[in-house]
Amino acid sequence: MTTVSVLGVRHHGPGSARGVLAELDRIDPDIILIEGPADADPLVGFVGSADMTPPVAILAYAVDRPAVAAFWPFAAFSPEWQAMQWAARSEVPVRFCDLPAAMVLAHGRRGDKEAADIPDDDLTLDLAEPDGLDASAPVRTDPIGVLADAAGYDDPERWWDDVIETRTDGGGFDAIAEAMAALRGELPPVGDLGERLHEERREAQMRQVLRKALKEPGVERVVVVCGAWHAPALMGKLPPASADAKVLRGTPKVRVKLAWVPWTHSRLAFASGYGAGVVSPGWYHHLFTQPQEVITRWLIKVARLLRDKDIAISSAHVIESARLAEALSSLRRRPLPGLAEVTEAIEAVMCDGDDSVMALINDELVIGELLGSTPADAPTVPLEADLRATARSARLKIDPMIKQVVLDLRKPTDLAKSVLLHRLASLDIDWGVPEDVSGSGTFKEGWRLAWKPDFAIDIVVAAVWGTTVEAASTSRLIDRATTASRLAEITSVLEQALLADLPEAVSRVLGALRDRAAIDRDVEHLMNALPALSRALRYGDVRGTDTRALAEVTTSLLTRVCAGLPAAVTGLGAEAAAEFRTLIDQVQEVTDLLEQGGIAGEEAASWRTVLRALADRRDLHGSLVGRIVRILLDSREIDADEAATRLHRALSVGAVPAEKAAWIDGFIGGGGLLLVHDRSLLAVIDHWLAGLPDEQFDELVPLLRRTFSLFEAGIRRNIAESVKGIGGGVIAVAAPSQIDADRAAPAVAVVADLLGLQQAVEDSADV
Repeated sequence: MTTVSVLGVRHHGPGSARGVLAELDRIDPDIILIEGPADADPLVGFVGSADMTPPVAILAYAVDRPAVAAFWPFAAFSPEWQAMQWAARSEVPVRFCDLPAAMVLAHGRRGDKEAADIPDDDLTLDLAEPDGLDASAPVRTDPIGVLADAAGYDDPERWWDDVIETRTDGGGFDAIAEAMAALRGELPPVGDLGERLHEERREAQMRQVLRKALKEPGVERVVVVCGAWHAPALMGKLPPASADAKVLRGTPKVRVKLAWVPWTHSRLAFASGYGAGVVSPGWYHHLFTQPQEVITRWLIKVARLLRDKDIAISSAHVIESARLAEALSSLRRRPLPGLAEVTEAIEAVMCDGDDSVMALINDELVIGELLGSTPADAPTVPLEADLRATARSARLKIDPMIKQVVLDLRKPTDLAKSVLLHRLASLDIDWGVPEDVSGSGTFKEGWRLAWKPDFAIDIVVAAVWGTTVEAASTSRLIDRATTASRLAEITSVLEQALLADLPEAVSRVLGALRDRAAIDRDVEHLMNALPALSRALRYGDVRGTDTRALAEVTTSLLTRVCAGLPAAVTGLGAEAAAEFRTLIDQVQEVTDLLEQGGIAGEEAASWRTVLRALADRRDLHGSLVGRIVRILLDSREIDADEAATRLHRALSVGAVPAEKAAWIDGFIGGGGLLLVHDRSLLAVIDHWLAGLPDEQFDELVPLLRRTFSLFEAGIRRNIAESVKGIGGGVIAVAAPSQIDADRAAPAVAVVADLLGLQQAVEDSADV
């Protein structure tokens, strides 16, 4: 007679995993059914590979829309994973019994929306939604919370740990199934009709796969490993097959592909947003892999971590922490110390209550960042295979831990790393995030590296552009350039293409740039496009790229800016003038760089000629004229005397006070050091301020304060000292009409005493 054993588990529970292994040894089944996508059966054969190391996940994605995807993760302490491992060792067939991924992804689509656009708990339709004894499951009342409350626990996680996870013998599946059956009869259904239908289809699919397994020749003992919530639906006498077939009839499907992908412990944690996650995957991994001396070995791990961080920890700390954890568990009548007791003991004994040290332990041990691996011959998209091969060639390790590196682009290996990271960035795979390393020279490049399992979807999405990283990034950048709506977008793409060393993309993007520049008459667009081109020229020089064609386009744009700028800046208001002031600063910087590189001699001279003409115009906003005069002074087109004359003229009686403040803001904004070194300019401003009527002074102080507040504190102090020296070191102060000597005497005496002038004061009094 065929027997069916249903093992209701908590996904990612070490106690459940131990119990499953014990039951499999006892039952010795002929076939094992596991909750998971039924169309993923071909992937099971890779589980026994020596190169398959959890945590890993089954990735399913829609062929026509790769962004529609779902994961089914497994850790070493996941009971489903241990069941597959047991089957591989024992040569027992394994089948997945949940809805096929083709149906799951179709369910994830809502109208025209993709699964990537809906909440993460729906996108990651992993093994435990909503049945995995998940205390955060949003679609029905938490069943474990109900059981914990009945047992007198206010924390469902702690109750489950006490009953299942911290036990070394596992088991208890009949009791779990009985409890779930009672809860299924008592708890009201939650969710809309679509969600309830989806759950009905899942259980109907499980029963259909079970019926099929029971009919296979030679099968006498069947074991089903599923989420505890579903266990009652698969036990006892099953309903008619026709009823389940009717529920499944008409279920929408999409064409899918499936593959194994590496996963991490952090993505198994609740904190990542994973609906079936656990609070402490690192701790659970320790519980499963270290069944003996669990607490002592954990404390040793903590001690080793803290010592690596140069925190003094002795063996006495470990011993006292273990004693305190045991004492706390006894006081709380727990069978064994759990994570809560161990954590409190560590915080009190090893960390002295320091929250920052506890946060370190939580991130690196309690949660952890273990990264799994998959066999090279396992199904994957070609782009991912090329990415990993290229990373190995560049000696760039795929690591989930955050790492900051500075690459020296003169070294071939570092240059190869930079190229790969820039190519991936163009595909929106942000393995590396650029960091500023200013002051290290143009040959240095900073990155912040951290590999995320979610990149698996990004890789699948990017695979539509090509089968290799180089081909995909080339196609992606060409498409962005040809579909860009603004000139600055094209120059930004060109900069990326140069950084990513993609000659074919550079050529095509340059063509798009020429075409767009030829018809774009907006001077603002042209000016916005120049900075990226200038940076691209510099990077090209560093990387040994031929940038002659790029230089031609850049100088052409600069020439057109010179021709169109005088008309573009006429009659601007304050806000528009501020925008153009920024653009003029950018173009000036570009011009300096081009001239220093011997690229734009004539164009740079034309630019300065245009600025001189603009500086003499009376119809421009004051902030623009002030900025242009400052640029001419810094570039030595005019000397300090001429700058002072222009400043004095701008502050003359005929100008409106607000315009005068705007002129000063444009002239010295962001560059207060000029006033420290050039007292003639400072004297003009000081004289103007001192002569303002009270009402104008009150009006202008906020405007000027905003300008001067941007200076560094040291520069402001130096300006104050310089003001004291204007006029031969004497500060002109209006003499009071009458001085009350008696009232002033105490203050004078104190000041004289502080300055050591007391005797002089007394002599003066005698006279």
